[in-house]
Amino acid sequence: MEASQKRRSRSGCTECRTRHRKCDEARSRCSSCARTGNKCSYEVRLSWGGRPFQKSRFGDCLRKDPGLTRVPVASSSAASRRAFVYGSGTGAVSQQGLLQETVPVHLDGKETSFLPVTEFRTSGENQIIRNPDPLNWLRPAYRSLLDHFTSSTTRALSCHKVVQQDFCSVLIPMALQTRHLLVAILSLAATHRVSLGLEQSWTELELLKTSSLNQLRTLLAHPKPHLDYAIVATTLTLCITDVVSHGRSPHSWRLHLQGAAAMISEHMKNIDYSADSLSFAASLLWRWYFSLETVSLLCGNIAVSPKAATRPQIRDIFEPDEIDELAGFPFSLAPIFSAISRLAVESDCEQEQSRIYDPHIFQDKLPNNSIVARCNQLISEIHSKLTTPHQPRFRPDVDSTLTSVHRSDFAALEQTYHHVALLQLYRRVLNLPSSSPLVQTSVAQIIQRILSMHFLDEACPGVAVLQPLFSAGCEAYQIEDRESIRGLLGRMETRYGMGNVRSARAFLEELWSMRDANSDEEGTVRWDKVMGKCPFCFSPLDLSFFES
Repeated sequence: MEASQKRRSRSGCTECRTRHRKCDEARSRCSSCARTGNKCSYEVRLSWGGRPFQKSRFGDCLRKDPGLTRVPVASSSAASRRAFVYGSGTGAVSQQGLLQETVPVHLDGKETSFLPVTEFRTSGENQIIRNPDPLNWLRPAYRSLLDHFTSSTTRALSCHKVVQQDFCSVLIPMALQTRHLLVAILSLAATHRVSLGLEQSWTELELLKTSSLNQLRTLLAHPKPHLDYAIVATTLTLCITDVVSHGRSPHSWRLHLQGAAAMISEHMKNIDYSADSLSFAASLLWRWYFSLETVSLLCGNIAVSPKAATRPQIRDIFEPDEIDELAGFPFSLAPIFSAISRLAVESDCEQEQSRIYDPHIFQDKLPNNSIVARCNQLISEIHSKLTTPHQPRFRPDVDSTLTSVHRSDFAALEQTYHHVALLQLYRRVLNLPSSSPLVQTSVAQIIQRILSMHFLDEACPGVAVLQPLFSAGCEAYQIEDRESIRGLLGRMETRYGMGNVRSARAFLEELWSMRDANSDEEGTVRWDKVMGKCPFCFSPLDLSFFES
């Protein structure tokens, strides 16, 4: 009866459980193992329980649903064959099942396909896509161009890394949803690669450029009732592409810029904007347009855009003393550049009228008292800005990331643009010769400030020095100054690879040779008078073309 009262063992030693006999669970050796001389050990056995898979509810569901199939994960090893997932037997996606099709582009009457689009097809052996590429619908060549745009082209267009990030965060998501902007960005990247001397198919470049123009033309033929930021971005991208293309499209940049002005002006006509009310994308596009339009006023005798009302509208949105990180100068210089352009046009008109009455007048003379008074007022205002100690102001997200090197370079760049304004007033309005001490003082200041700046392998103020260098080069007649400008332009071209840097240097060499050949040491012939014969561009960001 004693044996029958003993409870059944559930945690006996391994030997007793294996032989299915009772164990008294004595430690460290039970009586049965001691009697037979076997090794006695105890271990914890885990039991997962549950019914067999085929008898489970999940297995029963799978068995009754014919639409569910067993999809192997891999077939390279015996272990991997046993691994599987369950999916629908219809419409399964296979990485090998991606079919690439192309968008036809009509070029010279022939149908040329180049931009791939992908669609899915069903495959007999469905496979799971591991680590899918979000850009697998783009050809490898175009993925490479897109990567070049984000890493290199935007760096050469930005005075600071925050601006470069702004370009990428606004344009790339927008481009992935709008084909016309994507093609324009690819065209810009391809053009930049050519300027850098990197390998690039010219046929592909021409196709991209033609396609972007055709697609933009089609969109503009059917205008939308509201402003499409993607179309504005496409227009500005095409404008920049023409700027850095080394004069291959010498006049089309202004058409793109005026097109952007028309769209923005129409949009802002009945809307009150403030810096806080702007969306992130609108803020970048507005500043981008504003910097291009403002500095285009410095490129010679070019009339103000018919949509000039756009400029003060945008200017009022931003703080006047805040540095525009796209252009490198404060917004307060914008009205000064506009006033200089108007005075230059008035002064030239007066000179032309004088020649009509007296054809023997070959040298420009001092303009009338009204123009001189307004010019002197602008000169006093600029000198006041130069002599008043101040720290450049920036947007908060830029200011918090500036290094001491960047701050000093921005301060130097700001001063060079003030001297560019002075050179414009001295030469284009007052008609002073290049040898004037006032002119040469500004030339020396520009060279000195830029020599103190740093040309870094990153987005930095050094990308925006082409306009000041060109302005100083047009008035430089001393050999030392010309050599300094040659060296600085060479550093810019090597570092950032913009084709318009090469164009600027070519024009300066031609201007210097012409002055030397004619013994024009004083530089009485103005650069903007010669510029009409050489339709080049000379700014990587701050648009300036030699326009006829």
